[in-house]
Amino acid sequence: MLSLDKQAVIGALKATGSKDPDVLYTTKKKLIEQCRGLRMYSWVPIISGVLLCLTIIGAFIGIPALILGIWLRMKTGKSLRLAEEAYNEYLASVGARPGMAGAAA
Repeated sequence: MLSLDKQAVIGALKATGSKDPDVLYTTKKKLIEQCRGLRMYSWVPIISGVLLCLTIIGAFIGIPALILGIWLRMKTGKSLRLAEEAYNEYLASVGARPGMAGAAA
């Protein structure tokens, strides 16, 4: 998944049918793991782009690869922030607090 938006995160949280912060946190973690994987893989075009830019001929492929990697990192970073905001917003709407997870233990 390339990006998450607030509605997708809130929809997934509502689909759990639970107000338990632990269940909601687990659902949020599953959603953002997909973006985190892509964020890690964005280093591949960045590093290969830098290495290709060491040669003049390789720069024709290296510069777009570098731009693609940077764009992927920015896009997934924004998606992760939006997912966190949506999670906190949903917790507030159901009356739960993020710090409640594990507080009863």
